Amino acid sequence: MKFGYFDPKNKEYVITNPKTPTSWVNYLGTADYCLIISNNASGYSFYKSPKLGRVTRFRFNSIPMDRPGRYVYIKDEKTKDFWSISWQPVAKSLESFKSICRHGLGYSIFESSYDSITSSLKIFVPIDKPIEIWEVRVKNESNEVKELSLFTYTEFCLWNSMLDMMDFQYILYTCRMGYNHEDEIIDYSIKLWSPYEPKAFFTCTNKKIESFDTDRDVFIGAYNDESRPEAIVQGKCFGSIAIGGNPCAATQVKFSLLPGQEEYIVFILGIGNAYKEGKEYKKLFADKENIQKEFEKVQNYWAERLSKLSCSTPNENMNLMINIWNQYQCHTTFNWSRSASFIEAGGRDGLGFRDSCQDILGVVHSIPQEVRKRLIELLKAQLSEGYAMHHFQPLTWTQGEHNIPPRDRIYSDDHLWLLISVPHYIKETGDFSILDEVVEYADEGSATVFEHLKAALEFSWNHRGKHGLLLGLAADWNDCINLRNGGESTWSTQLYFKALTEFIELCEYLGKTEDAEKYKQYRDEIRKALEEYTWDGEWFVRGYLASGKKLGSKESEQTKIFLNSQSWSVFSGAFVDEKGKTAMDSVKKYLATEHGCVKNWPAYVDYIIEVGAVTSFPPGLKENAAIFCHANTWVIIAEAILGRGEYAFEYYMSFLPANKNDIAEIYTAEPYVYSQFITGKEHPYYFGRARNPWLTGTATWAFTAATQYILGVRPHYKGLIIDPCIPSWWDGFEFERVFRGRKLSIKVSNPDHISKGVKKILVNGKEIVGNLIPVELLDEENVVEVVMGK
Repeated sequence: MKFGYFDPKNKEYVITNPKTPTSWVNYLGTADYCLIISNNASGYSFYKSPKLGRVTRFRFNSIPMDRPGRYVYIKDEKTKDFWSISWQPVAKSLESFKSICRHGLGYSIFESSYDSITSSLKIFVPIDKPIEIWEVRVKNESNEVKELSLFTYTEFCLWNSMLDMMDFQYILYTCRMGYNHEDEIIDYSIKLWSPYEPKAFFTCTNKKIESFDTDRDVFIGAYNDESRPEAIVQGKCFGSIAIGGNPCAATQVKFSLLPGQEEYIVFILGIGNAYKEGKEYKKLFADKENIQKEFEKVQNYWAERLSKLSCSTPNENMNLMINIWNQYQCHTTFNWSRSASFIEAGGRDGLGFRDSCQDILGVVHSIPQEVRKRLIELLKAQLSEGYAMHHFQPLTWTQGEHNIPPRDRIYSDDHLWLLISVPHYIKETGDFSILDEVVEYADEGSATVFEHLKAALEFSWNHRGKHGLLLGLAADWNDCINLRNGGESTWSTQLYFKALTEFIELCEYLGKTEDAEKYKQYRDEIRKALEEYTWDGEWFVRGYLASGKKLGSKESEQTKIFLNSQSWSVFSGAFVDEKGKTAMDSVKKYLATEHGCVKNWPAYVDYIIEVGAVTSFPPGLKENAAIFCHANTWVIIAEAILGRGEYAFEYYMSFLPANKNDIAEIYTAEPYVYSQFITGKEHPYYFGRARNPWLTGTATWAFTAATQYILGVRPHYKGLIIDPCIPSWWDGFEFERVFRGRKLSIKVSNPDHISKGVKKILVNGKEIVGNLIPVELLDEENVVEVVMGK
């Protein structure tokens, strides 16, 4: 069942049925001010921090779902009937009420038609101003004059999102609402125990405000909800001023419409004092041209970011995702890590270390300067011993002992992701100077970035178990597996092998022979331990528990095989051989489904305290045999490395969101962005249902898997590698890429219909040797012809 469709020309997803199975959302804003908004105009905004700068409220996991948000109501003063421009919250019958939501890049538009009135609400956030702009249009399609009132409503959060949800004894008595009567601006402020006093405002820029409310309980009325506010029923706001209580911004504007006439009304909500910033923004955006200029800036912002890479393949859904939505999601995860969604209530503020290291891979080709800044932030969260803080907030970061995580909260993988992100940044940009930059450690001292990388490798080397594998410590990438107290992780060891390989390659390029030789010895010993202790006959074990029992083995209780230790055996480079192929064959045999590969099989049924929290989930959910989409991306990469293009493409398509558009009633989540997981085959009811969309490492790794391994265009210190691994039935594809300021138009032909192998490459008409295009051969604009063949 479809609820909408892709509009590639306008780069929009158009929702034609508002009764979507879950809230289908969009992220608006850039660096400081962020607004998350659903297809029914629900959601919340925050300033800089979703935990400590929450501007408006959202009620998580509530009934009715999708409340509250940014609502614009229209009331016919003659009939007393009223509705909302978005279908919710009034929810008129869809037999008479027509509703469309257009989620675009940096904006959302709500369109409705009811009782001969057409209306639209466009909401966007300027790229460099901490405000949101609501553009409203109302048109009279009837043959009679319409007397209308337009009401707006949004509910303020009391700034600290966690206190706002939990500490009603304190937080409900801190707001100080006001109204600037001269300029007709609602003023919101709150006194916290810090010297910083948050302020926000709401106003209409181009029409007289007829009435207002700032107290939610007065505007909504006792025992009412947002679908039937008392003020709208009565036809006028009450002028309430909330000093303490639940603050809101509600306004009324009245106007008449002749037949065929349209009214244009603008509202703004933003950060600042109503008597200063509020007045300034109201004056600025009283001019319609200034609003249009801001919107054009938003459009240009996204056009610039998406212009650095695009493709044209035989598969339209792949093109849609790579060219538009996957990149858009990558930038969203880069901005907000895992801290703000309809799933994350905001208590997890700031940046997850491993998450943010990986998120870099999806945007470095587009915004290298911002990525460099992020890398420095991450390096500041590494401790001098080499490990990293699992989670930190750059806004409040200071060097000192209070930042040191306790020993039982050290993760075995966090710091190793630096060995993936920093080399990739250098390969993309050619900026080797970052290696010499001196960066503080989180606890004490400082070192060059190059030394930071060595410290990460040394920490892992010094924290290995009795089999020579890396200790699991608090956890590895799978947080729900218990590898404490001496447990060892095969996967972390494979990541370490990959990290060592990346560092060795970097050292060799820099001529640091002594370092390269040292870490080659480390890598040889790690490879030996993996060979001796992790091969189980058909696949690789997931690790060893503290008791010495194997995890993910034919000998194990319940779950016998895990996904990551198979894909990373190949991706790491440790087993690009028959064992790697056999392991990936086992993935196909035991883990693959039509919706992607499950994380483990069979699912855990009984709780096993020694194995950990993974056994507490019902079969098919989250870490217990769900289709973890993030982990599926590494399966694609492994198959591409092995040269099995049909498998790589099949896996890519199996969990591609755009492929789920026609079965949205099963998939339930947005078909334009990746979700964290899809319910697995052993769940009794909901196989194929997606959960936790948007903020997931799936976004950056799906983009990497598709562009760098299936299409095979990836950066190298010396230039650009062209190494496709595609379905053999493809005739070829085209690829546009900006690399270190040079534009490449790449056309790949596949006359022999093979999956992998490059026979010839012409750069501006000249044939090169091999499949690496040296950067010095590139002009400002380049035409690259690639012929695949054996």
